[in-house]
Amino acid sequence: MRLAAARLRRETSVLFSRKDDWNEQIAGVLTGYTPFCYAFSQVKLSQFELLFPMTVPDQRYLNRHARYLHGSKAIVPSEDVLDLCEDKMAWSMRLAELGFGECVPASGVRMDYPYVLKKRVSAYGDGTAVIQNAEQEREFESLLRADTHFVQEYVEGETEYAAHAIVVKGEIVFSRACKYYFPTGPYVKGRAHRAIHRETFECAPHLDLFAEILRAINYEGICCIDFKITCDGGVKIFEINPRFGATMALFINDALPAYEQAVRGY
Repeated sequence: MRLAAARLRRETSVLFSRKDDWNEQIAGVLTGYTPFCYAFSQVKLSQFELLFPMTVPDQRYLNRHARYLHGSKAIVPSEDVLDLCEDKMAWSMRLAELGFGECVPASGVRMDYPYVLKKRVSAYGDGTAVIQNAEQEREFESLLRADTHFVQEYVEGETEYAAHAIVVKGEIVFSRACKYYFPTGPYVKGRAHRAIHRETFECAPHLDLFAEILRAINYEGICCIDFKITCDGGVKIFEINPRFGATMALFINDALPAYEQAVRGY
């Protein structure tokens, strides 16, 4: 019934991934579209005019069961690119191989305090800790030796950025950015450490650099780039999340038309 009503209103029907908190935010502000919110595996994808995957599982489902819809109803990263971006250690090493080593935190076996113990595949800072002394090293000894984790330098500073981007055929067709402020002291942005203040920007800083990196890894689709700007003006990228970032909901009325236009013109 709602699909028929959308056609009568001449509104594009959009399938978003099921993510209750994000769905509620989007539904509260979205105009000009009729939103539907389901796990992609639970519905017939072809009945919707536009597919806007917000989670990695839904992008993987689309790749494995309906890749033919890429470029006609959706734009999603390939499985190889998803695998690369999900494995934070492999992604960091790949960027270094491509000549972007200065743009990622240094990795190694031995690091000066503080340094970051990072889980290779995780989200929202889960499984990641800042090691500040020998006592904490002993506490995390098993994870420091585990193949599931690796260590990186800690990048100083109490401000951090998230750049939201939609990437099509090597070009960023939409971007917005958020700047987050944190209390003084070592932290890892995520569930355990949340920002105390946030600002938004029409254009993400260092967008040309991000476009160059995204082209180098053949990225297409929606992504969220987490990074810091160092005291000397350089960039340290922590990860490229191959999915919708939560604060993109703030810009959905700008992002969705840009995404639809990119799909229609693919």
